[in-house]
Amino acid sequence: MKLGIFCNFGPPHCGGSEIVLENIAIGLINQYGYDVTIYGYNYNSKFKYKGINVVPCREGSPLIAQINRNDHVFVYSDSFWGWDTIVENIDKVVPDVSVALVGAYHMRDHNKATGEKFKANIDRFRVICHSKLNVDNEWCLDNDLSATVVPNGVNLSEFDDNTVNFREKYGIKEKYMFLNVSNFFYGKGQEALIDIGTHFVRGEIKDNYVIVQISNSVNYPYDRRFLERCKEECGNKNVNIKFLRDIPREDVVAAFKAAGVFLFTSRKEICPLVILESQAASLPWISIDVGNVREREGGKVIHYTEEDDKGYKIINHKTICSYVIRVADIFEVDGEELSIAGRAGAELLDWKNIVPVYNRVFNNE
Repeated sequence: MKLGIFCNFGPPHCGGSEIVLENIAIGLINQYGYDVTIYGYNYNSKFKYKGINVVPCREGSPLIAQINRNDHVFVYSDSFWGWDTIVENIDKVVPDVSVALVGAYHMRDHNKATGEKFKANIDRFRVICHSKLNVDNEWCLDNDLSATVVPNGVNLSEFDDNTVNFREKYGIKEKYMFLNVSNFFYGKGQEALIDIGTHFVRGEIKDNYVIVQISNSVNYPYDRRFLERCKEECGNKNVNIKFLRDIPREDVVAAFKAAGVFLFTSRKEICPLVILESQAASLPWISIDVGNVREREGGKVIHYTEEDDKGYKIINHKTICSYVIRVADIFEVDGEELSIAGRAGAELLDWKNIVPVYNRVFNNE
């Protein structure tokens, strides 16, 4: 099958969705012999990447022409910048289209007219949600739309085969290493790491900890501004955070294996890949109740439900204290139990088990 994957940002640019698409594409190529092309708006030229054809994505009529070169099309997120064009011109689109809604934020909140046309032409689309717990699946149920739940996956061998000594390579001397891996978009909540650090009042942790924050440069107007603001506040409050930027993927994986707790502070999510990566590394995690974290093993969820008018969770003093209390619980009580449970859960979500589900959806089986 000649499959076209359409996205805003594709691999090797490194973020959660890019890693997901890379693993889906490589799995379909290796397991089923697909001919895969990823069309992304972050590309400036054509090239080959790990057997995947990579092509700059077009707009308008040229986008429809790109789509029609394929036997089937997979669109990652209805927030794809060409989604309105696809739906509005579905009569000109030759192949059927699979779409992972990833929240369906665009059709639910920003362009309901596109949502109505999508529903009216649902026979041309195959709908994927990543969890039964997410808002996109609820939207499908409310609108009597059939959707296939396909969870995100993780490449276990990437973690098992990693031999990088992260602490040695990056000079981590502190006993307690806390990890956060997230790019600087609105709502990712990195500023909460500073407040968490200021509340480490238990002597042993307070005097011997470091929070490692890893991010990649992204084509987002506020990326650098958010990072610099976080660094400045960190210095003002004397919180020990080490900011690492654009480090190799193998070093990111090594960081998961070297840390003691993963601090997930994002205020709005669907199916965060970093939680699965924590599980793969047997790393206990702490998160507020976002996306589908409630169905993940190996961590502690802060059940805090207050949201702002845009659906972002509100992190306040009570939330920060909950993070700190759970950190102590992990180190003193149940860290080993969480590590074992998290890894066991990840075994079921290896990409080799997830890719066949995508194959069945794309072949309408």
